[in-house]
Amino acid sequence: MFMKIHEIRNLTKKETPLHYRNEYTGSLVYSAGKIEEEAVVEFTLERTATGNVDISVSFPSSIHYPLVPAVKKVKAYITGLEKTGRLL
Repeated sequence: MFMKIHEIRNLTKKETPLHYRNEYTGSLVYSAGKIEEEAVVEFTLERTATGNVDISVSFPSSIHYPLVPAVKKVKAYITGLEKTGRLL
């Protein structure tokens, strides 16, 4: 069973006073096997002094997939969104 991310719906950006830190919330739509589910996801993108972007991901409620692999998949998906300019 593997996780496939379809999209992040209802993506909203939280207001933060720090220009190098962006916080987002949304609904992660994913499938694991034949089951498609939706879960709330919160993530932060923080630019470091060297220009790299650190991404942290959290799930306020439980998901039906192992947490560590899910976080890795979501980070990769968010990296793609950020690189293509599709984040708010």
